[in-house]
Formats: sequence, structure tokens, C-alpha cells
Amino acid sequence: MAELPKATIKRVFKDVGAERVAGDVPDAVNKIVEEVAKGAVKSCEADGRKTVSADDLRLVVVVQ
Repeated sequence: MAELPKATIKRVFKDVGAERVAGDVPDAVNKIVEEVAKGAVKSCEADGRKTVSADDLRLVVVVQ
């Protein structure tokens, strides 16, 4: 499975104000993104669609 680059994840946290980012954060973020993606795909398929939408993502994030 594709993963977001660790440096990119750390930069996102620093850009929003984190002074330091622990080494395990990028792995945790990648796991969270994978679970959200899986949920969005399930939502899409349940609606009989092939294209995942932002609404599918919102549904997964709000429901969890």
C-alpha cells in the first residue's frame, strides 16, 4: 500500500504549530489514512458507485 512520505507528515504538523513531532507519528498517520480510505471505499461501493467522493470521506470521519 502506498504511504505518505514521513517528511511530508512531519511538515504538516510543524506548519500548524507543532514544535516537535515524535518519530512514530508518521506511521500512525499512515495507518489512520489507510483506515479512512478503506471506509470511504466501502461507503462508495455501498452506494453502487465506483468513484470515491469527499462526501464518502466526511461520512467515515464523522461516523467514527
